[in-house]
Amino acid sequence: MRVYRIALELYAKTARAAFNGIGGMYGLGRWHTQGRPVVYAAESLSLSALEALVHLKRSTRIEPHVQWEAEIPDGLMEEAKNLPADWILNMKATQAYGDAWLAGRSAPALVVPSAIIPAERNVVINPLHPAFDLAWVVVGPVPFEFDTRLVAP
Repeated sequence: MRVYRIALELYAKTARAAFNGIGGMYGLGRWHTQGRPVVYAAESLSLSALEALVHLKRSTRIEPHVQWEAEIPDGLMEEAKNLPADWILNMKATQAYGDAWLAGRSAPALVVPSAIIPAERNVVINPLHPAFDLAWVVVGPVPFEFDTRLVAP
C-alpha cells in the first residue's frame, strides 16, 4: 500500500527523520499516548493534508512542510478490528488500542479509520518493529504548501 505523510520540513528533512516516530515521544495522538515512537500516514495525499491541517494553529504564517511517500508491503499491514462504536469520540479507547498494538509488535503498520473522514483510512507505523524498513520510503522530501484558503486566519 502506498502511504503519504506530510510533516514539518524542520523535522523531516531525511527519510530517517520523517519516519523515526520521535514526535510520539513528545505528544499524544488519536492512536497513541505520549512517550511512544509512532508515525502517522494516510492512504491519500489529500487525507494526509487534512490530518495535518487539524493540528495547525491558525496564523498568518504556516511553517514549511514536506511530503513523503512510502510503499508498505501488504503482508506487513494489520487492520484495526473490533473498535468500540464510539471510537471517534472516545480517544482514550483508541489510544489504548494503539498503545497495545505498538507494544505487541504484531505488525509494523496498522490500518485505522480516519476520524476526519471515517470512510477513508490512516496508517499508524511502528518504527521500532523489527520488520520496519526505511527502504519503503520511495518519495521525499517534496515541498508541500497548503492552499492559503485553507489556512488563512
